[in-house]
Amino acid sequence: MRSSALLIAILMVIGACTLAPSSATPTPTPATTGGTLRLAIAAEATALDPWADEASLIATRQIFETLVDVDPATSRIGPRLASSWVMANDGASWTFTLREGVLFHDGSALDASAVVASFERGRTTHAYRTLFGDPSAILSVQALDPRTVRFDLRAPFGPFLAHLASPQAAIARGSAGTGPFVASAGALAPDGGLTLRRNDSYWGRDGAGKQLPYLDGLVFRPVPDAMSRLAELRAGRVDAALDLPVAQASSARSDPTLVVSPRKDAALASLGIDATATPFDRAEPRRAVAMAVNRNALAAVYAGTSRPAMQVVPPGSLGYDDSVVEFSALDVDAARKVLADAHVPTPISADLAYPNVPTAGYPDPQRIAQSIAADLAKIGVIARLRSVEPSALGVSGATFTLDTTALGLDPDDVFWPLYGLDDPSGASLIVGLVRKARAEADPTKRAELYKQVSKIARTDALRVPLLFADKPNATTARLVGYSGIEYFGTVWLRP
Repeated sequence: MRSSALLIAILMVIGACTLAPSSATPTPTPATTGGTLRLAIAAEATALDPWADEASLIATRQIFETLVDVDPATSRIGPRLASSWVMANDGASWTFTLREGVLFHDGSALDASAVVASFERGRTTHAYRTLFGDPSAILSVQALDPRTVRFDLRAPFGPFLAHLASPQAAIARGSAGTGPFVASAGALAPDGGLTLRRNDSYWGRDGAGKQLPYLDGLVFRPVPDAMSRLAELRAGRVDAALDLPVAQASSARSDPTLVVSPRKDAALASLGIDATATPFDRAEPRRAVAMAVNRNALAAVYAGTSRPAMQVVPPGSLGYDDSVVEFSALDVDAARKVLADAHVPTPISADLAYPNVPTAGYPDPQRIAQSIAADLAKIGVIARLRSVEPSALGVSGATFTLDTTALGLDPDDVFWPLYGLDDPSGASLIVGLVRKARAEADPTKRAELYKQVSKIARTDALRVPLLFADKPNATTARLVGYSGIEYFGTVWLRP
């Protein structure tokens, strides 16, 4: 828990990384070509560099592409710029064959040397360290021939292939990408607005063999205020308003001319418990806390944009354990008995720290903290509420913290920050399993390790999963093919 300040910053990068559907994804028929999609976004684009500018990822993922892709429906990794790959040395070496016929926007062909140069350029960036650890984690990236590139790692790294699908790891040749949209000179306006045009030489095709993208272009307009983003959508000045808080999403849902398309399970909300604080240095009081929290009561705050979390990863994820149907049953009487049987005197006073501003996991942090405090009071735990900057939650010294963890492309993006770093006892079985999973490249073996973690987590109760929260977006009903993922290479506008 003490490390979470740094990890929140890291995971907010990973959490924004749900990738585009494969170009073979079925599309509505007939798709209408043409038109410009206008989008109201929360923050301005400041640069067009996937490695260097986290704030502009919504824009850069339309311009640049990655070697591999992640299917958002199945979490399976598939081809993108790489048509195939081979793992060797137990996952310490990966060789990729590049797709033929792919051109950068400047007209040059995609080749292995461009991939090498792109990764070498990113080696010193924060995004690189976030995805792959320190710069020496990837010992070398070599062009074996024009269409073959090999990555040699210092040691096997379980999330490696999934992290190659992150938008930050997209292949760039200077300012040129290979994606469905092109940024011409002057595309980035002084106010952070951005205009992109269709890439007429794009290699991607839809399921019927039709060239993508369908749209002529995209216009991103920075509108920081959420109410104003929704107002722009209602007035018809934009076609989509991204990243809406719950209140605006609820308002949009009541408008028959609009469609709310949330990115499902964007963040995990969980209650962290400091296992060094008495009496919560024992498992029984922590389990009593888990039994006292009413997740269903919290759901009302989210207005249909959340679902209870029974594990720290959602169903369908690698490592999700179908046998764990409930983290802990709500049973206040049983929780009191657990404390009594463990001879834990009550009342117990403890601090509960919560974010002082809304986060991806908590649209109304104070209200949620108050609800949890009321639940804990029923078993004799008196929680003193403390409002804290989100980045300072991990160093707040509070016994309980309302933590937000962005859900990334790989289960390690959740298990590692929540369980893999802190080990007060020096002999945590959970920490050992998470670290072993991180060093395992075989997805089947990794899944079994994570399932073991989920089972032990229920007994140790170092953390109580609360809810998976969505990231709501609203669009005009004219927009077809949009599923809440911030990629527009496969969407189209009805006339």
